[in-house]
Amino acid sequence: MNSRFTSNMLPLLTLIGAALFLGYLAGRVELILVAVPLSLAFFSAARRGAPPEYTLAHRVSATRVFEGDRVQVTVTLAARSRIPMIELLEPLLPTVTLVAGCNRIVFTLRPGQDVRWTYEVECGGRGRFTLGTVHVRLYDASMLRVREAQHGDPVSVCVYPRIAPLRRLPQPRRTQTSVGNYVSPTLGEGLELGDIRPFAPGDRVRHVNWRASLRLGRLYVTQHHQERNADVVLMLDSLGQVGASPASSLDLCVRAAACLAGAYLARKDRVGLIEYGGALRWVRPGTGRVQLERLIGALVTAEVIFSYVTRDLALVPPRVLPPQALVIGLSPLLDPRFIKALGDLVARGFDVVLLSVSPTEVTRATRPLSPVEDLACRVWSLEWEAQLLELRRHGLPVLEWRPDQPLELVLSGLGRPRRRGVAA
Repeated sequence: MNSRFTSNMLPLLTLIGAALFLGYLAGRVELILVAVPLSLAFFSAARRGAPPEYTLAHRVSATRVFEGDRVQVTVTLAARSRIPMIELLEPLLPTVTLVAGCNRIVFTLRPGQDVRWTYEVECGGRGRFTLGTVHVRLYDASMLRVREAQHGDPVSVCVYPRIAPLRRLPQPRRTQTSVGNYVSPTLGEGLELGDIRPFAPGDRVRHVNWRASLRLGRLYVTQHHQERNADVVLMLDSLGQVGASPASSLDLCVRAAACLAGAYLARKDRVGLIEYGGALRWVRPGTGRVQLERLIGALVTAEVIFSYVTRDLALVPPRVLPPQALVIGLSPLLDPRFIKALGDLVARGFDVVLLSVSPTEVTRATRPLSPVEDLACRVWSLEWEAQLLELRRHGLPVLEWRPDQPLELVLSGLGRPRRRGVAA
């Protein structure tokens, strides 16, 4: 615990010196008597006594929240001895907004008195931040000496991207052998009616179509289409971003990836993630609630890492990028290396869909533009649209997403059957 004099000490010394000097110069005892109690206060503050004893406990209401949720912070202070004045301050990061209460407070406590201090913060953007570092200032009775300490009880709070429900999703061209929600053209066990054929030895009695059998005079069985699942790999572009958090292009892509992951996992699909940027990271495809936790945990830490190195997707293991997987690219198309990576996947026979966030709309929403900057954004928007048109000409399904549009509406534009893409 550090101890120092407050800013009140200098005026006090000035006043004592002036009183003694003027009293000696003018020969007035009254001025010297005025300096006596001030000198006693000075020597009392200069003498270091035992610091006040207290206990401090810090607690947060939740350690895992979604964007826009609130976290309540509770600090409990118990005094064992008399505390003339104590000041508590907990600094907050720029991504956290104070919505209720105050993160700085001053108390005066008696021996044995307990005080509870609460306030609420709102988590604006994804990421991880730490709460629990409380700065303490203890003032003595004269307010001339202060003791400073820092109590560290760090608690990591993880802010996940908010997941919105999606009903319409890009349909994969190929399915896997596991049970899922997609109707396969292969006949077998399922719910969708497929065909009616004559009864053969080995068919189950519960598959007999009694209405057709009575009508045609011989046994017929009903065949169904099998229900399969699919492999979906979300490919996130972290080569660059525009805008400011929490409304940057990378944040929008992360939110879209979280929504797509939750929707596909609800359909019993195997979902994986590839973060294509300066550092190539991935999450193996899987199913279930645990897989959603893995994917969101990886999306929380997604960030732009500058690098001149071009990552080769051929180095990604097949268990991470299955040959028959549906690859959904999420990118503002700021770096041509990501477009080249998508072209390589199409050339290798992957089913690829591109969801492109408009970089100009993100830039306009971030800052007010001058006439020259507005003209530059209009030219940039035309170049971006021409780039998307060129990708469509080569057979790549492209979805344009502007931040003011719901993601559900954007995905509904891909409801028609898609033809196989051709590499540029």
